[in-house]
Amino acid sequence: MTDRFNGLPDPAGISDAQLHAEIAALLEADEKAARRWACDRPGCDGMPHEGWLHHHARAAQRVPAGAWAAWMLLTGRGWGKTRTASQTVHEWATMPGTMIAVVAKNATLVKEICFESPKSGLLSVIPPEDIRRYSPGNGLTILRLKNGSAIYGFGAETPDNLRGFAFDKGWLDEYAAWNRHTAQSVYDMLWFCLREAPAPQVVISTTPKPLPHVKRLVERGRRPGSTVVLTTGRTEDNRANLSPAALAELDSEYGGTRLGRQELDGVLLEDVEGALWKQWMFEVEGFRIARTAIPPLDRLVVAVDPAVTTTDTADMTAFTVAGRSYLLEQMYGDRRPRGYVLHAEQDRHTPTAAMRRAAALYHEQQADCVVIEANNGGDYLPALLAEVDPTVPCRVVHATRGKRARAAPVAMLYEQSRITHAGPPRTFAVLEEQMTTYVGASEAEEKSPDLLDSCVWALTHLFLDASAVGAPSRPSDSRLSGRR
Repeated sequence: MTDRFNGLPDPAGISDAQLHAEIAALLEADEKAARRWACDRPGCDGMPHEGWLHHHARAAQRVPAGAWAAWMLLTGRGWGKTRTASQTVHEWATMPGTMIAVVAKNATLVKEICFESPKSGLLSVIPPEDIRRYSPGNGLTILRLKNGSAIYGFGAETPDNLRGFAFDKGWLDEYAAWNRHTAQSVYDMLWFCLREAPAPQVVISTTPKPLPHVKRLVERGRRPGSTVVLTTGRTEDNRANLSPAALAELDSEYGGTRLGRQELDGVLLEDVEGALWKQWMFEVEGFRIARTAIPPLDRLVVAVDPAVTTTDTADMTAFTVAGRSYLLEQMYGDRRPRGYVLHAEQDRHTPTAAMRRAAALYHEQQADCVVIEANNGGDYLPALLAEVDPTVPCRVVHATRGKRARAAPVAMLYEQSRITHAGPPRTFAVLEEQMTTYVGASEAEEKSPDLLDSCVWALTHLFLDASAVGAPSRPSDSRLSGRR
């Protein structure tokens, strides 16, 4: 401690005014030190060390060396990509007269996240004394610096938002969250705006999603000699700056799920060649909602895909709960109903135990009926269900086509963005894994996807079975009033 204060005046020999001035100078120096971003230590983990008393950039967060056009930060949540991009923009802006575009999903997010976020926004990393004027707006946000540089914030709702501007650099935030129909056009428009820049560059900060505009950049970044630099990382990489309680909850809720691999591990999920379900189908806006957000349902079923045998190596018996709703806001637009998958589970059961579980789900979920596949010797199951619980209505279905042929129309419903998964992601982890990996090969080549089968039966009954689509709910059942 003594060495740290060598050279400082003795407090006993100076006036109060001089002492206050010394304290103010120390506080100012500490504040400047806290804004320092990157040191030169190879492989630095960003933790305080000699010469750097504050947390700072990890090695992977430093601007890449060499000539590059796009730097894509494709990482898990909480990795530090927003702070990294903000610091990169700050570094660019120190060059007088630099014009920089910042683009986020919409004008509100670009203002509140890219500019005003307390820990990672531009206003938190650019010293106040360097700022001439900050002009937040509903459409265009502008931050002007005293050295003549200016940072413009845009929403990515339409490419024309950028038309007419000329920039030197750009930052695209949460690129994978942009509208998948216009994202590529907005990206292209930004590059038209960089047409006069002597060294045009963009930094792209995003959690990975398997969308075409994201995959296009990733594929470029994987090519030898590409001008796209790809940096990947996991939430765990920034553990020192994150809440241990939050990390434990995230791991408990999402660990081992496809959403966890994407959001926490920063993995870009790839499509399996020949699979009916593509990864992007699970990323459309509104695909995942809380159970409490489900609108009133006009029909709800429990579908059962029973196992043929009950040995230790037998297939699972699978159950899917799904419902159907006609949304009020679609009354004058798209009149097609929407489907909601509420629950999915599978386990090994004896036939009696399976029917008991089906009856329990029927009552728990306030369903209209239980749908049972009666192929492969399962014709006795409806009678067994009636014996277990005679109050449960049952509808028997028979497979007349192969599994892939049955599944294709249901996959089309997902492609049309008409199906929503409602509830915790872990509930649907196995189902979604089966969907994105099933290609319809022979039984010898590919294990039967039991949970997928039960989901197909549920949604087929609700949407594709002409004899059941319009089936009325039992009017005497008061449970259907306001059911969610």
